[in-house]
Amino acid sequence: MSTTSTRTNVPATGEPPKDATPEDIEKHIERTRADLGRTVEALQHKLDVRSQARERLSAVRDRAGAMAASVKALAMRPVTMIVAGATVVVGGVAGVVAWKRRH
Repeated sequence: MSTTSTRTNVPATGEPPKDATPEDIEKHIERTRADLGRTVEALQHKLDVRSQARERLSAVRDRAGAMAASVKALAMRPVTMIVAGATVVVGGVAGVVAWKRRH
């Protein structure tokens, strides 16, 4: 069973190969430092609750804005306006009829 990664041919244990040149070792150290830096940044991000809350709030605001825009576009269609107007008129007439019957 091989313990090397497929992209760099570096053992998965984190050690450079036994026959590595000094340049290979330096490149391995640079990759390891970069990986460690990314890992630390990812951990910091996961532990930063305030930042995560801001990101979620921003996402919710974006979705709400998109929904509002689509509702506004739908509301401005002529058919929607006619239906809404007819609903108001029917409701008004029904209200007047009900009021007249009581009085």
